[in-house]
Amino acid sequence: MKKIVLLIAIFTLMMACQEKKSFDDLQTYSKDGKPHFIVMNSAGSVEKFQYDNESNGFKVKTTDGINESVSFLPYPANFGFYPSTHSEGEDKGELLHGFLIAPELSIQTMVDVKPLGAVSVIDKGKEIQFVISIPDDKLLRIDMEDTNELHEDMETILGLWLVNAFEIDSIISWHDANYAAELIKTRSNR
Repeated sequence: MKKIVLLIAIFTLMMACQEKKSFDDLQTYSKDGKPHFIVMNSAGSVEKFQYDNESNGFKVKTTDGINESVSFLPYPANFGFYPSTHSEGEDKGELLHGFLIAPELSIQTMVDVKPLGAVSVIDKGKEIQFVISIPDDKLLRIDMEDTNELHEDMETILGLWLVNAFEIDSIISWHDANYAAELIKTRSNR
């Protein structure tokens, strides 16, 4: 009996000492070459979450101690980021963010995706890109059809939402799936 208790104690200690894998440590791509997407804000939510390195989790974004939320309409799609896509230069460390057009998914869910397009915007004088994707798994999609492009109505909805909810200055241009896939590849650090 003492041996069993000792083994359980050693196993528990070993598990507690193992380093938790950070979202920053995740690969950008699956073994099949599909980009990973981490959900940070679920479709339909209004609270703005952000990744917290210290807790390796997500917490509601605050400004001056007040929780931030979307003041226009809830997120029209799941919002999140592509892991290990930190930028270089003056915005060093900023991840590549985007939208996942799918039913509401839980925060911290990782999904293999298929990029459909991207949008370049000006926000506070800086150019930023967002990649728009759908789940690679057809069972997770809203529409089971095999699509390879971003529908112009999606561009309209996401564009209006970005301007009003994120209060970006302007939309520069929309890009196709090839541009979006190359953007992820260029920003990938792993």
